[in-house]
Amino acid sequence: MKKGTRIFLFVILAALALMLTPQHPYMEEDPEVKNEMLCVLYPDMHYGLNNALVQKFAYDLSIDAEVINAKPGANYLDSLRMHTVDLVIMKYNDSLERGGLMASRMFMDSTVWVTLNTSPQNMRTVNLWINDIEGSSYYDHTRRSLMKGRGGRSISQYDYLVKRNAARIGWDWRLVSAVIAAESNFKTWVQSNAGATGLMQVMPSEEYDADTLVDPAVNLAVGTFKLFKYQRTYLAMGADSSNSVKLTLAGYNGGQGRMKACVEYAQENGIDPTNWDEMAEILPVVCFHAGEQMVAYVNRVVDKYGEYCILYNY
Repeated sequence: MKKGTRIFLFVILAALALMLTPQHPYMEEDPEVKNEMLCVLYPDMHYGLNNALVQKFAYDLSIDAEVINAKPGANYLDSLRMHTVDLVIMKYNDSLERGGLMASRMFMDSTVWVTLNTSPQNMRTVNLWINDIEGSSYYDHTRRSLMKGRGGRSISQYDYLVKRNAARIGWDWRLVSAVIAAESNFKTWVQSNAGATGLMQVMPSEEYDADTLVDPAVNLAVGTFKLFKYQRTYLAMGADSSNSVKLTLAGYNGGQGRMKACVEYAQENGIDPTNWDEMAEILPVVCFHAGEQMVAYVNRVVDKYGEYCILYNY
């Protein structure tokens, strides 16, 4: 038999074999991982605090959360069973343990978070998160600010000064507040071993001595101007807004001298000095323990800013 004929017969037989082979049943592809959560919250359930906690929970899981107000008479537990909502926050009652539902442990006057019982692992995540958050300073601060008449409208007594100075340099006032929280925790009298003073831990100079820098108005004006000046350096290098802020924060914490040394090291080694993620890797290499502290400081401020954005979303 000629070679061409053999190949032709092989192709025919292979095609017949495929036609006669039993086919597997159709299987859908794995559904996409949900990156948002729809939550129903009853108005009488410490609305402000629970809303803040849901947003914080979603933030910690790197997803988005939409909170809707429960309407009188609507059965949101049925909505939960029909997968049209993901979470219901309400008072605990025995019926929540039936009908395919699962409630979290109780907290805040018998409040529970209710989900479907098809995924116990999800409820375990919720309960562990509640355990952690209840013992945190975030929870204490949030509860005080949202449940004692302040309505979550104030981070500190210096908000008006922070907002004025933040607007002057084009920063979100909540980000400047996060810097202050990391520097002094809003204490005007704090002074470091090196002499840094006040809310933003500004070093005294010929123009401003330590006694002057205790004044919140002076301290914030000087501190925010330093942020502005540092950021201008990184913007001129080509850094975008997000990277320039993080580079600025690192310089504010560890000094521009250390940042300059890291920029030079980056340029000599083919590393982008305007990319924070790349600079964060080399800071400990160039500046050793001080570099590690600078990276940790940036992360701390960014995390606190995220919390403030959840709490003071206006």
